[in-house]
Amino acid sequence: MNTSSARIEKKIMPIPPLTSFLLGLAIGVILLAFLLIRAKLRHQSEIDLARKQSVKQSRSTLKGQMAEQMAPLLPGFDYSPADSKFLGDPIDYVIFDGMTDARDGGGSFEDLEVVLIDVKYGKAQLTAVQRAISQAVEAGRVRFEVVRIDADHKVTKTQHVPRRKNASTD
Repeated sequence: MNTSSARIEKKIMPIPPLTSFLLGLAIGVILLAFLLIRAKLRHQSEIDLARKQSVKQSRSTLKGQMAEQMAPLLPGFDYSPADSKFLGDPIDYVIFDGMTDARDGGGSFEDLEVVLIDVKYGKAQLTAVQRAISQAVEAGRVRFEVVRIDADHKVTKTQHVPRRKNASTD
């Protein structure tokens, strides 16, 4: 027996078109399912990261707000808590430095100083509005107005011009 004739020749049978289509469809569905699962997992991890960042930012904001409220009671705050009036926005405090001493008889109202303060926590910076307020104060664009409401509920305002004591008449 000839070894070469003993070999059985295998013929490759063609795959029917329907089987090829179904096999391709199955591979496509599996690939699509894999891509969808991967996208969903990536999306979920992005959501988790955003949640963590949001919680971290929220905690930082809360710490800053607590620090703003507590500032007059903390060591190193140079003004009397009784002289400190909290606003919160756009600046945190208007300080009427010396007001309590003057009221209690331990000082003079002529020594009263008005100070605007913004409390920052950590590395926070002044906002654009806060910088503009600071510049307005530095440029002297500050005034005191009196607003009156009459019996007819009409509002009028006047700028208060303080009288100067001991004005020299040169």
